[in-house]
This record gives sequence, C-alpha cells and structure tokens, in this order.
Amino acid sequence: MIVLRLLVVALLIAVAALGLAWLFTADRKYLRTLGRVLRFAVVFAFAAAVLLVLERLVLR
Repeated sequence: MIVLRLLVVALLIAVAALGLAWLFTADRKYLRTLGRVLRFAVVFAFAAAVLLVLERLVLR
C-alpha cells in the first residue's frame, strides 16, 4: 500500500509541475505529456483495482 501512496504523490507532483510549466510557457508539449501521464495513471489505477478484486476473490 505504501508503494501505491508514493505513486499517487509522484503523480500529483508530475501533474502540478506539467500544469505549471504549461501555464508559464504556453508550450503545448507540456499538455501532451500531461495527457500521457494521466492516461498512464488511469490504466495503472484500473490494473491495481482489478488486482485488488482478484486478491479478494482468491483469498476468500
């Protein structure tokens, strides 16, 4: 669980940094990178949720 929490903190830092970089420079490459990071986060969250559900089913 601590690894997941650290990944969430890293994700929030990355999103904030990319958002601020885009605000200050108005360069769209930061928005593209932000989109990739958010897509990765959604896929990772879905995979983690599936693994948690499978774990509950197996340990039951």
